[in-house]
Amino acid sequence: MGHFHTKHWKLAYVDGSDAVHYQCLSQVQTVIRNLGLADVASASVVVKKLPLERVKRNDSLAYPIIVITPEAGPLNPMAGDNVNDDIIHAVGINVVDDDNQERTLAANMNKYLLWLQQIRKAFHNKRLANVSSVYTCHVSPFPPVSPQHWVNNFWASGHLLKFTSRENRNA
Repeated sequence: MGHFHTKHWKLAYVDGSDAVHYQCLSQVQTVIRNLGLADVASASVVVKKLPLERVKRNDSLAYPIIVITPEAGPLNPMAGDNVNDDIIHAVGINVVDDDNQERTLAANMNKYLLWLQQIRKAFHNKRLANVSSVYTCHVSPFPPVSPQHWVNNFWASGHLLKFTSRENRNA
């Protein structure tokens, strides 16, 4: 992973019998946990089928939380070569904190933007460790502040990670 050395990262074992998309979700969780984001507990970086519930009482996690979700990726029938297809496995990174409609829109902003920057730098234009078929990732940022979450007393933002995996068409 970029300039980081393996000895600094706790690597998750990814079994090749798992779906590539599932492998991506698991490895993204490991990478984000290892970033050591300020005020984000490791246990609050979770993989879920869907992003955060809209009401606080429905989630047992301590804020801030990072919810990693499987997302739909585009399928380009022309991508690949004679024997392999390039498949996009999309992963949503939903970063959420309890913001209580802080009115200045400035409190904690540097911390939030730093989280987004660190996550982007960990993945953009890089391979995904332990998922051998993934050869690059492109990051599409969400808006820096989600207005619909803000009116519900959350700060929310994130990224859509698009992992390109070269997969044998006949296997």
